[in-house]
Amino acid sequence: MNEFKVIEVMNEAMLELLKEKGGNFEENLKIKEYLQDEAFFFKIDKEKAYQILKSVGVKDNQLENVYKKLISPNMFYDLLNKGKIDIEDKNLIIKYKTYRC
Repeated sequence: MNEFKVIEVMNEAMLELLKEKGGNFEENLKIKEYLQDEAFFFKIDKEKAYQILKSVGVKDNQLENVYKKLISPNMFYDLLNKGKIDIEDKNLIIKYKTYRC
């Protein structure tokens, strides 16, 4: 399963939980906006990504594993092929080589 979709679902679940419990869910609303861009994790630094992953409920011992999946070359090339990443985007922090024929 696509790790990005899992993070979206986790954020939605966390939003609902916080609303039910009367907690502050402003951060998760912002995260929901950020996640509209499937290339989002390629545009932020590792520390910010970890903050977001913790906010949606990823456990500390899984942060590195989940983060690596979100920024993997396979994910990058998949998004590139779908037109979700523009290789010329100046906001990209994480890039992988591309070859043009």
